[in-house]
Amino acid sequence: MDKETADKQRGMIRRCTIRNVRDDGETQRCSVEVAAGIWRDDVEVMQPYGFASSVPEDGALAIVLAVGGDEGDLVVLPVGNPSKRMGGMQPGDVGLYNAHGDKMVMKAGGAVEMASGASISLKSASGHLE
Repeated sequence: MDKETADKQRGMIRRCTIRNVRDDGETQRCSVEVAAGIWRDDVEVMQPYGFASSVPEDGALAIVLAVGGDEGDLVVLPVGNPSKRMGGMQPGDVGLYNAHGDKMVMKAGGAVEMASGASISLKSASGHLE
């Protein structure tokens, strides 16, 4: 493989730092640092269906993908923040969490565990809970 082709391939998928997250439109968008001092703005953040988050920017990392090899058409794959990550999961567990330690874990065995530093509110459209 020649150097030009190798450089293009390396540029298609990169680790990036996230800043300026905006969650006010149809899609979440942000600025990404794709190389030291090189920023791209207004990049779409892909999020899995049924899940939404706005990552704390202090250490937010992601993978950015140049769609079709076009560095002008970037998308950010789901974002993580290692300093805020909830650990201790067991195989089959699913968890939701935030930067403040609030969490919900759906355990593989069927139990649901919830923890909040403030309060837990449950609401239903019908007005009653079971």
